[in-house]
Amino acid sequence: MGCSASIVVNGHVISPPCGSNAPFVPIPISDSKKNIIVQTWKLVEPVKVAAGKKLFSRLFELNPSLQDTFPAFKGKELKDVLNSRSLYLHAKRVMGAVENAVSSLNDSEAFTSYLSNLGARHIPWNMQKEHFNIVGECLLWTFQDMLGTACTTEVAEAWAELYGYIVQSMLDGMKSGQKH
Repeated sequence: MGCSASIVVNGHVISPPCGSNAPFVPIPISDSKKNIIVQTWKLVEPVKVAAGKKLFSRLFELNPSLQDTFPAFKGKELKDVLNSRSLYLHAKRVMGAVENAVSSLNDSEAFTSYLSNLGARHIPWNMQKEHFNIVGECLLWTFQDMLGTACTTEVAEAWAELYGYIVQSMLDGMKSGQKH
């Protein structure tokens, strides 16, 4: 299957190429894909914090070294991290950012500005493109796990495109923030 966090939806592997530095390419999102994102978000939104915790659980299980990039989780046992208020709050913030992305799909100027600012706020944690790629794989896995059969190939592809746009906008914000 390739990458450890690749997902298979209806027999199709949905994942960036392994080892790629730019697996999610930011592209304009079609109205039909925006609709898919909005409709599937309605299924995830009521349990968004649980989804966020599941994302981080997957992230740290597959990539234990990434846990140390989070000051609140550095040096702690995974079970303690998963039960911590810090993880709850971070999962809530991350899924809140996803929710902001969904609600801003038709306002690209505000959406891009929000993501650029979010990226600039990640500079102190030395986030790298590879980190975002791994998080994207875990996000797609989380949606597949939580949506089950509702996570079709089209759903996974729509979310991958949105995530690609999010990552590129955040990376642009990080570059702009480092220049100042």
